[in-house]
Amino acid sequence: MLFGVCYYPEHWPEERWGTDARMMKEAGMNVVRIGEFAWSKLEPREGEYDFSWLDRIIDLMTEHGIRVILGTPTATPPKWLMDKHPEIYMRDKFGHVRGFGNRRHYCYNSASYYPYITTIVEKLASRYASHPGVMAWQIDNEFGCNETTRCYCDACKLAFQVWLQGKYGDIDAMNERWGTVFWSQIYNEWLEVVLPANTPFPLHNPGLELDYRRFASDSVVKFQKLQIDLIKQYAPHQAVTHNMMGAFNEVDDFELSKELDIASWDNYPNLMFTRDVNPAIAAMQHDMTRGLKGRNFWVMEHQSGQPGGNIMFPTPRPGELRRWTYQSIAHGADGILYFRWRGCLFGAEQFWHAILQHDGKEGRKYNETKQVGEELKRVASLLEGSANASRAAMVRSFDNEWAFEIQPHIMNYSYMDHFTSYYQYFYDHGIGMDIISPNDDFTNYRLLVLSNFIMATDDMVERLYAFVEGGGSLVLDYRAGAKDWDNRMEPLTLPGKFADLLGITVEEYGVMYKDDTRRIKVEGHDEDYRGGKWFDVIVPRGAESMAVFDEDYYAGSPAVTKHVYGKGTAYYIGTELDSALRDLIFNEISICSKVAAHRGSGIRVPHGVELVSRVKVDKTLWFVINHTVKAADILLDGVYEDGLSGRKLAKGISVLEGNGVWMLLEIEAPSE
Repeated sequence: MLFGVCYYPEHWPEERWGTDARMMKEAGMNVVRIGEFAWSKLEPREGEYDFSWLDRIIDLMTEHGIRVILGTPTATPPKWLMDKHPEIYMRDKFGHVRGFGNRRHYCYNSASYYPYITTIVEKLASRYASHPGVMAWQIDNEFGCNETTRCYCDACKLAFQVWLQGKYGDIDAMNERWGTVFWSQIYNEWLEVVLPANTPFPLHNPGLELDYRRFASDSVVKFQKLQIDLIKQYAPHQAVTHNMMGAFNEVDDFELSKELDIASWDNYPNLMFTRDVNPAIAAMQHDMTRGLKGRNFWVMEHQSGQPGGNIMFPTPRPGELRRWTYQSIAHGADGILYFRWRGCLFGAEQFWHAILQHDGKEGRKYNETKQVGEELKRVASLLEGSANASRAAMVRSFDNEWAFEIQPHIMNYSYMDHFTSYYQYFYDHGIGMDIISPNDDFTNYRLLVLSNFIMATDDMVERLYAFVEGGGSLVLDYRAGAKDWDNRMEPLTLPGKFADLLGITVEEYGVMYKDDTRRIKVEGHDEDYRGGKWFDVIVPRGAESMAVFDEDYYAGSPAVTKHVYGKGTAYYIGTELDSALRDLIFNEISICSKVAAHRGSGIRVPHGVELVSRVKVDKTLWFVINHTVKAADILLDGVYEDGLSGRKLAKGISVLEGNGVWMLLEIEAPSE
């Protein structure tokens, strides 16, 4: 188990380094990340290099038994470089130069930038490839954060045209698939193709928009691969990662992760203005990161204090730092690096607080971190080799999310909010969930949930039919099958290619006004459930109705259906379900699909307490995490030992304190 911190030795006097290393060691830390923003310190002027300070800090950490993850510094090209090559600057859709003063101000397709990247990365890789203290590399920093992926400069325009030529081969084929005959936008030459920059009436061709987003994502993947290949030439046995951004979507992280040895992400649960932080959001993003490579991951930046640039976000309360840490581990994190070690005295992140306050002294957060470090030493052998095992999965499609950003259908509609509403059910009901790519193997799952799958390739359609026919349960919902993979409407009655699978036709559809809903009835239930945002007028063609609209001109038509196909069942949801109806529908789906809920584990937890498992051969580790400040009664059907405290918990009710965490291993099974 990696346990450590992000450290910036270049920010502090060298005489302080030894104190910091000692305090880290005393807190149980065994890894630091350094160097990702230090280019101007490593190469203060072109061709003038100073690695001596980096040598000394790596040696110092190694002496203290702390390994190093080195960041390549390409997120912050120095001023001398940008002054020499201003064409490297990124341009936004209005043509404005991003300019110097922040980070990631470079264009991923700038030919002028690549030689400098090659030089600095090669020098770092060749110098530290054989250093016993360097264990891994982080490429750049947070691709896709703060709208820094989509550039509209001339270099990107030319690169986009080349990318399109490689994809379509023939300009007429591209015109056909985009439908450029609309608004007289037919292109005769590749060099005529524009970027979807700002226009007085900002509606570009949806095919152009989608391909541009795919191209921009591919540009980042290419940029990262250049650096990975350079590092692997010198350090083939050192791991390479990148700190991704969970639910952020500028880059297709499935593609970005393919060349990485391990996926990582940056976890800031409290980075929002809300009194009650929803712990399902962080849980979902952990599951997203685990799904990128289908295995455990690292949290390269883990919140340790209140975040802030010009303003500050809420301060973590006592116990929250520990609770968030174990939530990360519960969902598959094998590495935790807190951000950051000490609050910086200068620069744009002065208010981004850390384990140590600005004075550098031990305090509440340091002591809480130290407690976690001591606990992890006790449970490291239990955690080693353990992983999450889920029989249900949600399919995350960056292409479909981009399609909804380009054309959201409904005012202020968010694909990710809708995706999250489904995930919330599984989180609330203790059902382990993988979040996977549309290209992943579905055969290991009993239940698949695909939200807003407006586009699907023919291959994916075939695999979904095969999944259900073989006994799987599938959930699709409104807009499924409406478009092809080029982002143009299908000339088919909805749900298009999914019609036979779902056993329905959608004869009409529409949006609802903001905050408007329609009453929905479920047989055997007296409640008035509600559906909002969207309605499908569904005609069953073999499907069975599970819920029915009860007002407006489509009253009596199904809102939710299920259809037996082969050995499995395909479900369709034709509106945005309120939480009560969502839970009712998914309860039935979960039971019918035989998705094992944690509620049957022998542990019963109340609302506000999360239950997650990691499995190791024949042992199951149960993480019980109280996300409230109030003590919670936990019902145990057997006898368990809490690995974190060493305490034995008897059968019956035990009390878990507010913000408390148990890591339980069953030592006496429930009696029959």
